[in-house]
Amino acid sequence: MTHEYAPIEYARMPYGSESGGSEWMNDLPAAYVHGQQGFDRRIMEELASVGVPCYTLDDLSNGPRTIPQGIPIFIDWLANLETKIPGPETEHRSAIRSGLIRNLIDPAARGNQQAIDLLIAQVQRRPPLPTRMQDWACLGLRTIATAKNFDQIAGLLAELPEGSSMIPLVEYLGKVKTPSARALAVQYLGGVARGSAIKALVQMKATGVRHLIEPLLNDPHPPVRKQAQRALEKLPA
Repeated sequence: MTHEYAPIEYARMPYGSESGGSEWMNDLPAAYVHGQQGFDRRIMEELASVGVPCYTLDDLSNGPRTIPQGIPIFIDWLANLETKIPGPETEHRSAIRSGLIRNLIDPAARGNQQAIDLLIAQVQRRPPLPTRMQDWACLGLRTIATAKNFDQIAGLLAELPEGSSMIPLVEYLGKVKTPSARALAVQYLGGVARGSAIKALVQMKATGVRHLIEPLLNDPHPPVRKQAQRALEKLPA
């Protein structure tokens, strides 16, 4: 069974690709050299074959919100990146990795266990990836992980220090309406992810937490005070 996907449109599409032809791939701008600065002709050709025209993954990740036909390609490349681009982590491979991670922040990959495992592996990678890549991987997990992935996400949270990367994972907890998820979200009410913890508790309609959120009405950070006020208006008594 073949799928019919809506045509891809975004601001930095290759000139001439909107017609559906492939001529644009044979007339590359001089800036695009295979193996340099995140341009890889193999990825370009694979994505073009499924109706996703792009020169680089970076351009694409700043474009369409969802690219369902590209998900299998993003997964394959991220799973086999060291084989496809062997050797040390060059600036080029790092750019490819970054683009693959960002393009998996896509609701079309929701519940895809291989994509979830790959994003977790990127967060756990040693030596650690740059913070921005870890942040994107965690944003991806917030988007595509489901309630059944709670144990994995809870385990990952336990490994992460206080910082920006953990914030989307705390917000993810709202998808999981269990006592364990509630207890874990409560643990983060006193730290940098307290705003996300409030959101998670509201999303899961947690009971017995109003008294824990009330002190945040006096938080020094205005957005947290506002979230606390809204939460108290929504949470059950």
